[in-house]
Amino acid sequence: MTRILHTEKEYRAAMTQLEYLIDHEPGALDEIKALGHAANEYENGHGHRPVAPTSLVGILEREMVARHLKKQELAALLGVANSRLSEVLDGKRTINLDLAKRLHQKLGISAELILEHA
Repeated sequence: MTRILHTEKEYRAAMTQLEYLIDHEPGALDEIKALGHAANEYENGHGHRPVAPTSLVGILEREMVARHLKKQELAALLGVANSRLSEVLDGKRTINLDLAKRLHQKLGISAELILEHA
């Protein structure tokens, strides 16, 4: 299914739908891929540039998307409880030394970056 986005309004709507699908219907891969491709084509044609995350939470969320991981899967990969990871992602808990080491070892996030944003 090929989609073409012509306007900023269509692009914003596609991004909203894409975020919803990723969060709530991760099994809808064909639709996610089609929306992602259409959004990417629109961005490339209209001078959009990706913005690097400015927080450790943003970096973790980017890693989740890049690795196609749900929160539960990332928690398992890091060897932490789902509740602990949720608290970190929600900004209710800071990252301790143990989690910082795991982020570095398991995800390859630079130690400097972790310390800068922790």
